[in-house]
Formats: sequence, C-alpha cells, structure tokens
Amino acid sequence: RLVFATHRASVSAGASRASFPSRRVRIFPGVPGRRALSPIAASAMSASDAKTPDPPEDVFLEDLRGERSMEWVKAENERALAAIAGPTGKPEDDPMFAKLRAIYDDKKKIPNVRLRGDFVYNFWQDEHHVKGIWRRTTMEDFKTPEPTWETVLDVDALAAREKKSWVWKGPSFLDYGPGDDDNRVDRCVVKLSDGGTDACTVREFDVVEKAFVETDAFVLPPGKNSFCWVDRDTAWVGHDFGSGTMSPSGYPLTVREWKRGQPLEDAVEIWRGEPGDVVAAGSAYWDKGHRYKVWYRAQTFYDTEHFASDPDAPGEMVKIDIPSDFSFNTFADHVVIHCKSEWVVNEKHTFKAGSVVAHPADAFLRGERAAFTVLYSPADERCAYAGSAETKDYVMVHTLEHMVTRVYVWRFDRESSSFSFVKTHVAENCQSFGASGVDSERSNELFVTTDGFLDPVALSTATAPDLEDATVLKTNTAWFDTAGMSVELKEATSDDGTKVPYFLVRGGGIAEGAPAPTVLYGYGGFEIAMTPGYSATVGESFLSKGMCYAVACIRGGGEFGARWHRAAKKEKRWRAYEDFAAVAKDLVSTGITTHATLGCMGGSNGGLLTGAMMTHYPHLFGAVVSQCPLLDMERYVLLTSGPSWIDEYGDPAKPEEREALLGFSPYHNLEKSINDAVKRFGFDEASARRGDHVPATLFTTSTADDRVHPSHARRVVHKMRALGIGGKVLYHEMTEGGHAGAADNVARAKVKTVENRFLVDALKRGDRGLPADELAANAGSVAVV
Repeated sequence: RLVFATHRASVSAGASRASFPSRRVRIFPGVPGRRALSPIAASAMSASDAKTPDPPEDVFLEDLRGERSMEWVKAENERALAAIAGPTGKPEDDPMFAKLRAIYDDKKKIPNVRLRGDFVYNFWQDEHHVKGIWRRTTMEDFKTPEPTWETVLDVDALAAREKKSWVWKGPSFLDYGPGDDDNRVDRCVVKLSDGGTDACTVREFDVVEKAFVETDAFVLPPGKNSFCWVDRDTAWVGHDFGSGTMSPSGYPLTVREWKRGQPLEDAVEIWRGEPGDVVAAGSAYWDKGHRYKVWYRAQTFYDTEHFASDPDAPGEMVKIDIPSDFSFNTFADHVVIHCKSEWVVNEKHTFKAGSVVAHPADAFLRGERAAFTVLYSPADERCAYAGSAETKDYVMVHTLEHMVTRVYVWRFDRESSSFSFVKTHVAENCQSFGASGVDSERSNELFVTTDGFLDPVALSTATAPDLEDATVLKTNTAWFDTAGMSVELKEATSDDGTKVPYFLVRGGGIAEGAPAPTVLYGYGGFEIAMTPGYSATVGESFLSKGMCYAVACIRGGGEFGARWHRAAKKEKRWRAYEDFAAVAKDLVSTGITTHATLGCMGGSNGGLLTGAMMTHYPHLFGAVVSQCPLLDMERYVLLTSGPSWIDEYGDPAKPEEREALLGFSPYHNLEKSINDAVKRFGFDEASARRGDHVPATLFTTSTADDRVHPSHARRVVHKMRALGIGGKVLYHEMTEGGHAGAADNVARAKVKTVENRFLVDALKRGDRGLPADELAANAGSVAVV
C-alpha cells in the first residue's frame, strides 16, 4: 500500500534508525528556494580553484572492481588497518571487536517480526547463522520468554549450495483478499542480493512447503526490480526490459502485467513513466475489504503523479488531483493525504502545511471535495507529522512536536464510514515511542515500542485505543552501566539565528565541569528526523569510556517537517552545515568538550555532511568519520542512483545550481582548504600544505554499494594524497554489504570496531594539527582513561 513511501526510504542517500515493525513511513518532499548565504559559503562558491578537470585523473577509481582500482583499495585498507588495529592489522584482535560482536549476536535481542496468517516471521543472524535464517513461530509462542522457532529458509545453506553470497532483502506475501481464501497464507516472493547491493533477484517461495516454487514460478533476474502481487497467478513487475525501460537513476520506468507461466519478455506493458522520471511503478492491494489499484510516476524525488482505478470504469485510470509533493495513502474506503504545503482546495477547505486529511475515496476520485476529516493539523512550525499506523478499527497518527512524540488515536466506524477522535498519547521526553498493528486487517492488537539513549528497546502489547495500557513483552539487553550518565535536549544558535536542537548524552565517570571527548552525529537530509534511540555500540565504545555523544537535529532533516527540510535543500545546503557547526561550537563553548577532543560521524548524506566539516570547518574537530559518503557533487549524477537526488542537492548541468554544488562539494574544495588554513585558521603555508589543518579523518565504504558509489570516498582520499594533505587521512573499504556497509554480524562488528577505535584513539590524543600554543592550552584537559 505504501509502495512509493517505501521506495523513497530505500533509495535515499541514507537510512534512518531501525525500529520494531510499524506501518509508519517517512515521505520526503521539497521545493527549492533562495536565502542569503553566509560569508564562508559565499567565499567557497566564488572560489576560482573550485574547478574539476574533465575528466579528473583519478576517475579510474570509478571502475568499481577494476584491477587498478582494487590494487589501490587493497593498499589503503592495509594502511588503515595497520594504523587502527596495530601490528596485526586485524580489528578482530581488538577487545572492542569481541564486545561489539557479542552485541550483534545477542540471542536475547528482540526479534523483529511480522504476523502473516498463523505465524510471526523473523529474519535472524548470529554466530551460527552468519548470513541468517528466515524463521517463524506462532504469536502465542512468540510471547513466551523462549519461543520455539521453525526455520523456513536457511540463507547460509542456500548461499553455499548456489555458490552466491546471498544477502536477505525480505519477503512480499500474496494477499488473497476477501472470500474463501481470506486467511490463506502460502505464497510470497523473497528478495536476495548477491553481496548486499540494492539490485536483487526476486524468487517465488512456498511457505507451506518451505521451498522455492519450481514449476511456472515467478522469478526476476538480478536488478533494481519492483514486484507486486495482483492475484495468485498475476503480478505487476518493473524490470530492465531494454532501451527506455529504466530511468537515468537506474529504476524501472514501466509496469508489465505478468501471468504465471508466461515468459517474462512477453509480459504486457500496462504503465509507463516519462524518460526523465526517477521511477514508475504500480500497486494492487486490499485495504480492509476494499480493492485499490494505484500507479505513480516520480518526476523527481519529491514530486509524484498518482493515478488510480476509476471507480465508475474500473478498466480505466484517473489522475489523483493533489499537489505533486503530497503523499497519498488509503484506509478502508478513504484516501489519506499528507499536505506538505498549504492546500487551498476550495472556498470551504484550506489545510495548513503539514496537515493530514481523509476523504471518502470514490467521491474523491470523482472530484468531490466536501467530506474531509482533518486527522492532524500542526500547532506551529515545530510540529510535524511523522507517519501513521493502523489496526482494524483505529488510525494512530504519529507526530513529532517540539522533539516530543505524540500519537493521536482516531476510531473508524465502518457503518457510518467516518472517523472520530479518541485520545492522545504523549511519550516521555528524550524517548522514542511507536505503536503498530499486529494484524491491521483483523484485530486491534498493538505492538508498542519504547527506547531512549540510555534505555534499551522494550516491546509491549496493547489494544487500541489504549496505548498507555501496555504490557511489557520483551526487553533488549542493557549492554552498559548507565550510572552517572544523563540525557539532555539542548539548542544551539546557527549563523542566521535559527535555534537548532540537539541531544547530549553524557557518559559515565566524567569529572564535574571537565571537558570530555565527544562524538557528534548528524545527517541533515531527505526529511529524515534524528530521534532518540538506544545504541549498545555507542554505549560500549564511547559512553562507558568517559566520553559524551551528541546527535544534531539540523535543517535538511525531518524533525520539524517539510519546511525544516526545504530550508537546506539545493543552494541552501549550507544551512545544514552551519547548523552542524553551530552545535559543535556550542559543545565547546558550554564546556562539554574541546575542539581537539570533538569528533563527528555521519553516513551517506551524513557522510557528505562530515566530509564538508573536514573541508570547510576543520578547526572545529579533532577527528572525522565519513561513512559511505557522497563527496563529488559534480559527478554524483553520473554514478549509480545519483540522478534521483537532483531535487535534494541540485543539478550540475544548470549553471546556478552547479555553482552552489561546487561551493560545498568536499572534493572540489580541498585546494581551497589549504588557503583557508593560512588565511582563516592561522597556519603557516608549509604546515597547511602538508595538511596539518586537516583533522584525523577516516572514510569507510563498501565495494558492493550500488547506491552511493565508493569512488566518492576513493577519489577524495586519492586527491588528498596527491595534494600532500592526506597524512592524517585513512580509508577502509569492505568488499560486501552494499550501502549498509556490512552484510553480516562479523562484518558489522569489524567495520564498527574500525570506526569507533579510530575515534576513541584520535580523541584521546587530542591532536588535530593545531598551532603549538593551542595544543598546549588543551593539554591535560581530557577526562578519559
């Protein structure tokens, strides 16, 4: 049902914090705008040295697995592991690795489950199931302390048998809909990726027989495919069928109706987007007894045209008349629309930006606009819709209001086909809260999850509408002692006066008033909000070692909705960097840390953020970790999914947008950073030219990342070496794992050990290449063992 929302979440240049199953989704809109730039941004944009040879010499590193590229990667990996892991060059020898692997392999962690028919299904990885097993048990058994699981598919055994490095990407079940087969659950397709890339093979699976279907099965070859069940013998598929069927971003542009037993190439095309679209797809589904068929074409990452079956002529489609940046969903016989900007429908109906409204579906598709129900209207600009969940009779509208989660519960009466408000649930400060239906078609039972920076995830059950009356079912392991630790929501003031919230988690054992090594995390893009969450690896690696951890909620994210996101889009991207820098300055000015003992970390779009910190704000940090980053903002559109993000970052083919892109692009500002070190930060020219101004920096990525090409990080490191400023820069590349950076728990523990050990050691040293007098002033101020 939420097919496009899910697609957007999966192809954005980043990922939000994982949570327990929920129907909540994030939609990412945007409209470009202009705002005055800061002096640092303006100077960067006008710099004559921000030019790139065409093509640059280091473009050979875009050859993903070419011999020359992989020789370079091998040498860099050896250099990084020798520097971080010591003489053996093996992160596995670090005591941190054993602790982190134990966290990932923890048998007591709450299984992430989905109820399908009589069973809840879960995908599980541990030291015995490295690639993982797909398993199931009954709901009643799941509620017991030690459920008995039945293996449905062993991915390790499958990989060994087929000699593929299979990475599980999830199932999609056939829903038979109302009738004699209403409760029948027997078929699904599973998605498998060789090495963890976004490109997957799709294979039909029989969950009764616990085997792949052999005769006339639905099977799609590897690719960035789409698959939707229509009925047992019919599917809608998007695939690379040749010229004109894939978008510039590498996603399908056509939908074909594929009949069981029919050769894939003979499937009949029923829907097509335009050549320049990001993606086109279709979805057929049942919603509480109501049948929907919806098609869409995403013109940009944030602008989509939706079409649905005409209620008066089911064989035809009608365009859904809403602004292109709005999201479109359904509940029973209603459409549910999230208004990303003010919507003036007619003289009687005007809805505020951020509102969520429902309307009878058939009437809406016929053009009627008389029976709206406002499910949510934000009170002010710091209140935002955060997604919705549902049960058989209730809709739970999740919101983030001044960084506090509120859930508005509405009851749907089927006889009158109307909504009525029931109650509001407010989460505790600095806590995350979510409620989702266990079986949204048949019951009002809920899964409720809560967690915070110092509180492990707790899974409870409740019955809608009484979210507060929850019974704790399972709790994740508390991996670190929180004695002496605290969490606080603070604010920094950005260059233009905007108040920027951030969470500060103070570690244990820090002397009162003493600055401590601190890691600052950020993302700031695609309308993804940073919210509280328990991280055992952060607690074990940093907080329990006398360090602090901060999470910045900067513009570009979704903490305050579409307006907050749009404030840092395209030519206003600098606002995100100014916000992050403001948080860094606030951490120092309030005595939490020093610049020499402050590190930053971010992945994907967050890797671009931290790359920009290294390039434009090196004086603020002692260490930087940039994970799977975008860094060359001129060539990003030529690589993998890059064209799909033009509406987020800008188009280098347009002169005014290219100027803005080159103004912040880390790759293009390395030479300028040398000049800034002399003119702005007080380094002598010799020190600047050997890179003394550059904080200790680590780039991590994966050869199998087909979302953000690893050449972004490869080429920045290569260029820094060529310029002579890469002496404190390290690079590490995993061969598998895709955009997640790792595909199994061993690899996850290895990557996280490399990153976290690098930060701990660099921040303990407190040496970021500053002039001697400032280093001396900071000496002895670090409160860490």
